[in-house]
Amino acid sequence: MTSSNKKNDTSTSLGMKANFTPSNSSGQALSVVEGWLRRIAIALAVLIGIYVLFHLIYPVWINMRLPADAPRIAFSLDNSLLGRIGITDATYQRVMTAAGGRLITLRPDAAGVPVSLEGIEALLEKEKMDGVLLTGGGDVDPNLYGGDPNTTMLVHRLRDDFEIALIRAARQRGLPMLGICRGCQILNVALGGTVRNLRKEQNVKGIHLALKGHAVDLNPDSKLAETLGVIHLAKVVSLHGNSVGKPAPEVRIAATGPGSVVEAIEADSAGQIGWIVGIQWHPELTLDKQVQQKVFESLVNRARTARERRR
Repeated sequence: MTSSNKKNDTSTSLGMKANFTPSNSSGQALSVVEGWLRRIAIALAVLIGIYVLFHLIYPVWINMRLPADAPRIAFSLDNSLLGRIGITDATYQRVMTAAGGRLITLRPDAAGVPVSLEGIEALLEKEKMDGVLLTGGGDVDPNLYGGDPNTTMLVHRLRDDFEIALIRAARQRGLPMLGICRGCQILNVALGGTVRNLRKEQNVKGIHLALKGHAVDLNPDSKLAETLGVIHLAKVVSLHGNSVGKPAPEVRIAATGPGSVVEAIEADSAGQIGWIVGIQWHPELTLDKQVQQKVFESLVNRARTARERRR
C-alpha cells in the first residue's frame, strides 16, 4: 500500500470517528435523560398514590369504623410537607378512631378570610363540633408574641389567625381542646403567652429535635398526670425546634423536660367546664399506647360530655 493510500485510509478513519463520536455522545445523553425522566415519573406516581391513599381512601375507610354518634373533633390542617401529602392526617385519624372520635378536617379559610370570631362560632355551630385537636406544622408567627422573625420557619399566618380564633371560640363554648407540638404553642399564644425558640440553644435543640427522644416529668397535681396515671415518662417522641416560652396568665405548666423546656400546659375554659391541654411531644407516635393513648381517649370522652351538656 502506498503512502498516499495510507494517508487516505487514515483520513477516512478519522472522518468516521469524527462522524460517529458526536452521534454516540448524543445517544448516551438521551439515554441518561430518559432514565431520569423514568425516575421522576415513578416518584410522581408514588407521591400521587400516597396522596390518594391518605387523603381519600384511608379517611373514608377509617371513618366507616366509627358509630354515627361518635364525638366530632375539629382538626386543623398541618401545613408541613407531611401534612400536605396526608401522613399527619392519617396518623391522627388512626389514634382518634381508636379513641372513638371522628376528626372533621378544617382548612384555615373554612370560616372565611379575614378570619373573624363570629365566623368561627358559626362554623363550630354548623359542624356541631364537640372538641378541638390542634397539631404540628410550621412555626407560629413571632409577630403574635414579640419573637424574632428572622429565626422562624414555615410561618402560615392565616393558619395562626384561624387557630387562635378557634381556640378562643371553643373556650367560650366550654369545648375540650388538645394541642400537640405546635398545637401546644399556639394554645399558649392564643391565651397571651410566648414561644421559646430552641434553635438558638444548640445543646437543648439537640435533645428535643431528635428521634431518640427524652424523659418527661409531670406535675403530680396536673390534669395530665391524672389522665395518664403517671408522673414520669422515661421516653417520649420529641421533634420540635420551639416550645412554650412564658406561659399565659391563665396557663399552668403540667410537665417539663431536659433544659427546663415546658413539655405540657393546661388551662380551664369558660366556667371551668372545659379541658385544655397542650403537649409538646408526640403521643400519637409513641409505642407506649397503654399510657399515652389515654390522652386521646380523655379528649373524646370530654367531647362526648360537652355534646350532652349542649342538648
